[in-house]
Order: sequence, then structure tokens, then C-alpha cells
Amino acid sequence: MTAAAFRALALSLPGASEAPHMQRTAFRVGGRIFATLAGDGTDAMVKLKPLERVHALLTERPDLCFSFGGWTMKLGCLGLRLPEASEADVEALMREAWRELAPKRLRG
Repeated sequence: MTAAAFRALALSLPGASEAPHMQRTAFRVGGRIFATLAGDGTDAMVKLKPLERVHALLTERPDLCFSFGGWTMKLGCLGLRLPEASEADVEALMREAWRELAPKRLRG
């Protein structure tokens, strides 16, 4: 998946917005970050719950997923290797992250 495709997918979700966040680009809904994109476009992050799901993905999909250390283990911030990612994989995970944080009125 390309960085442009990741950005387009994130911004296609209802209520999503884009803004700088440290050395990354953050995608927010309801003021909360559901995904980020590295400046060079090689990796991204989606925030998932429950943590058991995040840990399982790290084990099951090491080709796609990686850990940001404490950010991952405590907050569910799951790293994604974009060059290895299919659009279907990323879309499912991003929609899950968005749904977890989106206000009820946007989730419809």
C-alpha cells in the first residue's frame, strides 16, 4: 500500500481530519487519533483494542505488523509496514481503529 492510498483511505472515513503530529501525520476523528503515517510513508500506525487483539496480530502477522514498544503494549498503537500491506488488510484495521474512536453519530 502506498502512503497516498493510506491517506486517502483515512480521509474517506466520516469525520476524519489530518494534522501534523510530531514527525508523523495524524488522522483524527472526534479529536482523537485513530491512525498515523510516517513522514517517509514507509510505515503507519492504527490504534486498536483490545490489547489481546494487538498482541495476536503481532504474532500472526509479523510480515505486516510491528511494535512501537510501550505505545503498542499499553495503548494498542500497532505499527504497519505499508510496502508489505494489502489495501484490504489496512482498510479492515483502519476501519476498526476509526470505529473504536468515532462518535456514535458518525458510526451510524
